[in-house]
Amino acid sequence: MPDRAALDPENRALYGEILRAPAGYELDVALATTYTLDFETALVIPATLAFHAAETRQQTLDTPLALLEGLERLSSRIAIFCEAGRIKAVPKGSTPLTALLEDTVTEVTAPRGGAFHPKLWLLRFTPFGGHGQPRLRLALLSRNLTTDTSWDLSLSLDGVAGGSDVAANAPLVALVRALPDLASGRAAPGRVVDMVTSLANDLTSAQWDKPEQIRSISFAVNGLTEQVWRPRVGSTLGIVSPFMTDSALTALVARISPDNACLLGRGEEMALLKPETLARFGKKYVLDEMAETEDGEETEDTGTGPVPARGLHAKAFITERYSNTEITMGSGNATAPALIGGENVEVFATLSGRTSDLGTVEEQMTPDRLGRYLREFVPFTPEDISAEVEADRRLDETRRRLAEADPVLRCKDDPADEGRIHLLLEFRKPTQLPHDIALRIWPLVPGREHGINLTEIDSGERLLARLALKDVTRWIGVQLHDNATGVRQEFTLGTELIDLPDTRTAEILRSIIEDRDKFLRYIRLLLGDVSEAAKALFAAGQGGSFSGMFGSGQESPILEDMVRALSGDGRQLRDIERLVTRLSDPDTGKSDVIPEEFLDLWATFQQVLPKERRND
Repeated sequence: MPDRAALDPENRALYGEILRAPAGYELDVALATTYTLDFETALVIPATLAFHAAETRQQTLDTPLALLEGLERLSSRIAIFCEAGRIKAVPKGSTPLTALLEDTVTEVTAPRGGAFHPKLWLLRFTPFGGHGQPRLRLALLSRNLTTDTSWDLSLSLDGVAGGSDVAANAPLVALVRALPDLASGRAAPGRVVDMVTSLANDLTSAQWDKPEQIRSISFAVNGLTEQVWRPRVGSTLGIVSPFMTDSALTALVARISPDNACLLGRGEEMALLKPETLARFGKKYVLDEMAETEDGEETEDTGTGPVPARGLHAKAFITERYSNTEITMGSGNATAPALIGGENVEVFATLSGRTSDLGTVEEQMTPDRLGRYLREFVPFTPEDISAEVEADRRLDETRRRLAEADPVLRCKDDPADEGRIHLLLEFRKPTQLPHDIALRIWPLVPGREHGINLTEIDSGERLLARLALKDVTRWIGVQLHDNATGVRQEFTLGTELIDLPDTRTAEILRSIIEDRDKFLRYIRLLLGDVSEAAKALFAAGQGGSFSGMFGSGQESPILEDMVRALSGDGRQLRDIERLVTRLSDPDTGKSDVIPEEFLDLWATFQQVLPKERRND
């Protein structure tokens, strides 16, 4: 047996490690695709990329200044594409910082009517100082950008672009280039389109560093054309898939003896299979003490329950062909939409190597490898939930109609209403709402209690809410309720936001940097060494003081750091100028949260700051 089986559960990678820049490099741009998304994860990612300092995800979420600076530094360099209507619900309200993700997240739909289901990251890193060749990183995952912590598989490849085109990359290039054209309703912003084009160009000629013992890597994408890819037939086949259908499993093992076929899945899904389908697999396993998780072909929860601690979310197909083993991993389950009809947009990577190096299917499942986490599947009769399943299907169809109805939010300033913004909702493409489904819509930041109930989805404009400007975003919360069964779905939907006042971002900044102490903390974060300043910020937490750690605005460290920034590339001073401009009154130049002493100091620096380093 080889020293390390390919699916060794001890070979683990943290999500943050996949996003970490190589030594001597910094992030240039990053592109991600996912089926579902939650805003907490989307907010944490820029801070993770910028700092890599917090010990836990929750520590980052509990430090608004770090979230803000991560978004300010990197949100314009990140593009996330997700299935329309599959952003997690935030029924109790959300942080105003979600507004800063409006141009980062683009909602899309699958062109062939299925689910947009690929999970990948494509990142480009540039060397410090700008001298040298950029590096690329491709990560193919089985998990979505959510809080789910189930068992997953990931493949991370580093490489460089240059030279001639690499034919193996062509399916990935086609997927990346297609992303802006898949946008649902609101078009992808221009800077996102430019980013996608630039990354696709680099991806065309990317040369990847292959993992040890891997002889070749190939890629495949389903759902963009009528051509459907599926794993090659070999002498044996091991399938790891949370969700599965009879037709897909039957097709995959049609020419394989049951003695050479192994299936690992979720018990609730396997119990729904026909007996003759199960009989095609000599070995059938489930994870021990498995917990359910969401996925592209399973009704997801409302997002309000506890995060699952375990459960199967990995997808893999392991084939032995002659003296080689081929391991395919990626986003696709063993289902008809993923592998037979090809309606889903899916992405796969197949790694090939000698069986003596990668191991056999049987070796992956031995007790000293993955097998110690498995138990044999015992068939059982599942509870009859056909009524709920049918209700979920109808709610999913209504969800898709809502996304395709092209919702629009228009801001109307009404000074007579205490300066609040009247948020008006309309649908550019009206659609019919089933009579037995109730619909409630609310603005994301204030939460569900501030919404309205709708009985039709027409082109008429109606008042959704009266909000403070800082609470205005293009995101709306949606609840669909099946009156007959009580089945409910809640999710977040993006709209096109028009007539938004230019000062919205400044208002959000003021809501986070709400006093002089927080202003000085933020200045230290801008000026200091990023990693050390962030560690101190996380250590101080929400209520801690930075006085002893960094000094105050009147003490010498701030002045010394500003002089040091002036002698460098001036990047930190441009950030400070941006911040001071946003937080100051445009008429008086004063601010309630900026100390007078700092404004006087900053006026001196402005006089000597070179023009080419000034913000326009």
